[in-house]
Amino acid sequence: DTTLPDDTTLPDGGLPTMPTLPSDLPTDMPTDTPPPTDGVLGGIVAAVRALIDRQPVAPTALGAGLAGFVDLHGVVRHAPNAAGLVGHDVAALLRRELGLDCVVDNDANCVAVSAQRLLSPRPEHLVAVTLGTGIGGGIISDGRLVRGGRGFAGEPGHMVVDPSGPACPCGQRGCWERYASGSGLGWLAQRAIDEGRLPADAVRGADGTMRGEDVVTALGSGAGVDAVFDEFVGFVALGIANVIALLDPQVVVIGGGISGLGDRLLDPVLARLRSDHAAVMVEPGVEVAIAPGGPRSGAMGAAVLAAELGSNGSPAPGA
Repeated sequence: DTTLPDDTTLPDGGLPTMPTLPSDLPTDMPTDTPPPTDGVLGGIVAAVRALIDRQPVAPTALGAGLAGFVDLHGVVRHAPNAAGLVGHDVAALLRRELGLDCVVDNDANCVAVSAQRLLSPRPEHLVAVTLGTGIGGGIISDGRLVRGGRGFAGEPGHMVVDPSGPACPCGQRGCWERYASGSGLGWLAQRAIDEGRLPADAVRGADGTMRGEDVVTALGSGAGVDAVFDEFVGFVALGIANVIALLDPQVVVIGGGISGLGDRLLDPVLARLRSDHAAVMVEPGVEVAIAPGGPRSGAMGAAVLAAELGSNGSPAPGA
């Protein structure tokens, strides 16, 4: 079971018990995908204020996970799916606007932190892969978060898996996330329609767009839809196999919005890893699982980083 009870206590002395939130707290606040260039930062501040106003206990610190390349100083340097964040020190903005200590990190790093804290036994070598609008990644090695020379370590979504593939917002072609993210699932469905393998009205949303969630909703409605999802699963397994071959983790966890599918995603991905990529699954095997908390694992990791803020307002090294 990849969900956690409301009274989950992080298994590390000194960290607080996660509070039980009131049932009417709007913990999910959907935004446009991708978010508009203008208004992203204001939207973040407004969302945080709305949540703070409804908290039973006033927070003392804030953690935020962002979909982008966050440098060692907390500045977003590149964000293919959230251009409005680029060039901004979001932590400084949130501290100024909200008057709270704040830590900002890449959202997939937050998933990695959360998973390492919550899994038992605690893994020393872990990779988090987040499947959402794009694909993010976070790496734990020797028990520490790997940031790299510029802070950008762990971006498997921009591994090129097909140099002649579709254009990616990052400027490359054929990135893994063009095939194995939520938007990638939508792209695969559109390609199947264009090639006559899927009826044009099989998965299109009410507004005429083609999104991954529409494909998920239509699963089981026909062989064409299921074939597109199987193709998607193959690309997910391909990227995870590459990550395993490169980093040799003990555990790979899948987070992001698509992780909400649970075993409907995990079981076929595991089957494809075993059948198509047996070389990376040799014994002792690598555990591949849905991240604890599923789609909310990034928020949980951001909360851990906030709880570990040092007296100087910086996250604990290797948190």
